[in-house]
Amino acid sequence: MSEREHKREVEKLRQEIAQLDEQLTAVLEKRARAAKSIGELVKGDSPALPLRDRAFIETLIAKSKGDLTPEAMRAIFREIQAACVGLELTVRVAVLGLEGGAGHAAAREQFGASVACIMTASADEALDAVARHRADFAVLPYETSTDGPVQATLLALTAHDLRVGMVREVVPTLHLFSRSGKLTDITKVYVIAADRALSAKSLADLGQATMLDVKSPRLACEMAAEDPTAAALASDVAAAGLALEIARHSMLDDSHGRVRYAVIGSRPSPPTGEDCTAVTFSLHDAPGALLDVLRQFAEHGVNLSRIQSRPAQGDGWAYLFFLEVIGHATDRQLVSAFEGVKRLTKVFKVLGSYPARG
Repeated sequence: MSEREHKREVEKLRQEIAQLDEQLTAVLEKRARAAKSIGELVKGDSPALPLRDRAFIETLIAKSKGDLTPEAMRAIFREIQAACVGLELTVRVAVLGLEGGAGHAAAREQFGASVACIMTASADEALDAVARHRADFAVLPYETSTDGPVQATLLALTAHDLRVGMVREVVPTLHLFSRSGKLTDITKVYVIAADRALSAKSLADLGQATMLDVKSPRLACEMAAEDPTAAALASDVAAAGLALEIARHSMLDDSHGRVRYAVIGSRPSPPTGEDCTAVTFSLHDAPGALLDVLRQFAEHGVNLSRIQSRPAQGDGWAYLFFLEVIGHATDRQLVSAFEGVKRLTKVFKVLGSYPARG
């Protein structure tokens, strides 16, 4: 193939892609109109999580021919779903953390960019907002790949009559944003203390740039947008809508961390056919107490996907156990196993059932 033919073929393919993008735009707009119509029909109803969407994505992936990887397909359809959920539902979400922070980003990924977020200072405060009907859902850190279950969230859940209805895995990201997108222009960096600690090595590589602490990632971005010599360390969510460019990608010192966020509401989620159920309990001080509990699950054919423990607050050296089992809380074998466990434990609570694939 000559160079001219090569260029002609590339240009032909680019034109084909442009036509396909126009078709995609038309289909996406049609989907958005359908989502708006659903929103009109369910107006006034209590918001419900779109659990079926997760299973449908897997169905689409199974039917695909493999030109896009499953991970890419999931990412694309999750973005589409999140954008359309905001058109279906008017949702208020209580979020732990700061505006533009990791929790805020997780809420927007789940409910779309138009979601109304109520920022809270603790897991208990977030769940209290749901219990008092100031929010429809809470989005809280549920488990980290480094430390396991987040104890503050588990303890708050045990104190409220609420249920985990969905769990979503989020890969934390922090970038360096500035007006020009050029590292050479940066003399100062606005950053919150927590993000500064997570990116200490990357920030040190910037040389003599001055680090200035601020109250929130969003504020950091707003200040960087006003100063051509400044930068902000923040997520894409915090920088959204501002005239900022990425000067350096992926500033986290540990880029392999994963966080699962729980979406928590007042109603339990219905079965999807591929669910997990989380429970927590504490034991009586007796030999073989944990073994007796685990035997209940084994005897009823219940598969445990994880078991971990954390010290229970204000109870000496007692421990609170966290279990995740395969199945929905309404499944017959789980109901039977839970009844047996209740008789053997001091405290027992079902935290919620949710789709297994987060």
